[in-house]
Amino acid sequence: MLQRYLPYITYLKFNIHSFNKSANHWIDITLAQWQRRIAIFNIEMIVGKIEDTNQVALVNQLNIPFRQGYAYGHPENLKNK
Repeated sequence: MLQRYLPYITYLKFNIHSFNKSANHWIDITLAQWQRRIAIFNIEMIVGKIEDTNQVALVNQLNIPFRQGYAYGHPENLKNK
C-alpha cells in the first residue's frame, strides 16, 4: 500500500518501540531493512521515541542521522525563558 507513495515522500518517521521484540532483544534487522528500502527512493529516515542508551546505540549502529527522544533532551516551555 505504501509502495505507490514512496516516490513522493521526503521523510518517514519510525517509532523505535515498534522494533523492540522484548526488553533485551532488538529487531534491528527490520529497521535496517526499512532503511535500505527507502534509500532507493532517497527518503530520509527519522527515528523517534529514543529514550535510553540501548536505543541510541542502535541508531548509531545504523548511522541514522535524524533522531528524536528524551535521550537527547526534554521539551521546554519557551515562555519560561
